[in-house]
Amino acid sequence: MEEIKPQAISRYTSIIAAIANEAIKKIPNVSKEDGVVKNRLGISFLKNTNCHVYIDDSGLVSIDICVNVDFGASIPEVVCDLQDTIKNDVESATKFTVKRINVNVANVNI
Repeated sequence: MEEIKPQAISRYTSIIAAIANEAIKKIPNVSKEDGVVKNRLGISFLKNTNCHVYIDDSGLVSIDICVNVDFGASIPEVVCDLQDTIKNDVESATKFTVKRINVNVANVNI
């Protein structure tokens, strides 16, 4: 992959974060984390978004995403489905390859 210009990184990360957030809507029993729990976990230094995208020098993408899961849902199954959906959506919509997706279940919706 050709080298990514620094000014384009911000645009690409925003696009990939939007794709990941749209993937949340496709999976039942999952919703976006609004940022309240991040302050309690000590990661409030990150922007107040639920999705953070990092692109390395070789063009591989790492995604950290915080979600809420509905009570009664199987967390491992929901997380696996979400990771697969995000990976497929990002790779089909962009030229990037997804290296890893870290899903943090911040809260259980009752």
